[in-house]
Amino acid sequence: MMRTPEKSNSVPDITALDQPGQALSRKRRKPADLFALPQQEMTSDFKNEIKELFKQFAQTQSEQVNTILTSLNDLKQTSSNIENTVTFLCEENLELKRKIEQMQMESKKDKEEIVILENKLEDMQKSQRKTSIEIKNVPLKGEETKKDLLEMIVKLSENINLKLVKPDVKDIIKIKKKESTKSSIIVEFTNTFIRTDILKCAKNYNIKNKTNKLSAKHLGLQYNPDVPIYISENLTPKSARLYFLARDLQNTKNYKYCWTNYGKVYIRLDDNSPIITITSESQVHQLLSK
Repeated sequence: MMRTPEKSNSVPDITALDQPGQALSRKRRKPADLFALPQQEMTSDFKNEIKELFKQFAQTQSEQVNTILTSLNDLKQTSSNIENTVTFLCEENLELKRKIEQMQMESKKDKEEIVILENKLEDMQKSQRKTSIEIKNVPLKGEETKKDLLEMIVKLSENINLKLVKPDVKDIIKIKKKESTKSSIIVEFTNTFIRTDILKCAKNYNIKNKTNKLSAKHLGLQYNPDVPIYISENLTPKSARLYFLARDLQNTKNYKYCWTNYGKVYIRLDDNSPIITITSESQVHQLLSK
């Protein structure tokens, strides 16, 4: 038979250790319990850090949102100011446009009135010159008196077979051309009949005497006697300009006739064409462009 070994005194009484109320009772910790407390502490710190980070992020976001809102408000105010400015400028533009249109209408009316006044002035000047003639290209010395000029006109009438006496001349003046050695003589007669007769006789004389047309000698001048002279109506500056352009038109477009009568300018292409009265420079340009 085998004996049951005796209990050793060195072996603790496990039963006694497991009894409650034992002061020296000890229990071995599980391995997981070794990290339980630090993990709790770490989790708390991490949560606090996360909360702090979220708090800082939220604060930063709030500041940025406030900045953006402030910028948007400023932009809105600026946009409102720009809109007000544009509205004001549009109103100003409409007002200026209205004023410009009004000024254009007034300018148009003024131009029309100026044209009317110019035409009236032109008619008055033509009426004042309807008894006058102009003798151009006269080689005067400059010392001639009105008496000398009157004697020249009487001498001219004799050479063109026209009976003219001194009382037929109402007035006579000489006009010195700038930068020219030649002058013009303006002769005003007592009536339009004498003026018409002298123009007609001078024209007929030149037609009959093509090799000996009117010159300074027919005025009784001994100074440059062979200088040709030209007798025409005493035209106004406007009529003279139109007559110059009409003669250029005659040469360019081969018009057969170009003449003046009582201050008006006429052209005619040929004997079968209608007579055209030249009234403006634009009319001459239109005829040149045809």
